[in-house]
Amino acid sequence: MTEQAPTGNQLVTDKLFAAIARKKFKLASILIEGGVKINTKLSSGITPIMAVCDSIVDEDQRHKKKKLLLCLLDNGAKINAVDKSRRSALHYACICGDTSIIQLLKSRGAKSNIRDLNEQYPEFYLDCENLTSPRRRSFSLTRRDSIASMMNIPTAYRTWDSREFLDSILE
Repeated sequence: MTEQAPTGNQLVTDKLFAAIARKKFKLASILIEGGVKINTKLSSGITPIMAVCDSIVDEDQRHKKKKLLLCLLDNGAKINAVDKSRRSALHYACICGDTSIIQLLKSRGAKSNIRDLNEQYPEFYLDCENLTSPRRRSFSLTRRDSIASMMNIPTAYRTWDSREFLDSILE
């Protein structure tokens, strides 16, 4: 079985994911305004809006991240789409811990009643460091750039790692 060469649109879509992963938000906005497919998915089911919600940025980039998120939403990004782990953009925003992004998503119609494969609502991931439930007390969530690094959490709680993400779009 021979592998087909990527189409021009696929190459542009890959560039969108790469721009988001590298935090080149202005380039990502230009690609979106240029008509790139914004509801496309990686093999893991991750969409561009999920990737943006997952990115951890410093204070200087926070405004650019929010502006890119608005650009995606204004151009028809599906806010309640789910990946293969049944996580939505709101799940990723909660994992990332950026309350301004969480509020923006909710104000634009993000559903907070979507459960992921672990039967968890997005808010479960918002503050795992201060959980009091005996069932969840052993979980330790530390934030890192591109998806939280979860220690002492079953594999099912992990989704995609930034290295796998970059490898999948740069191959």
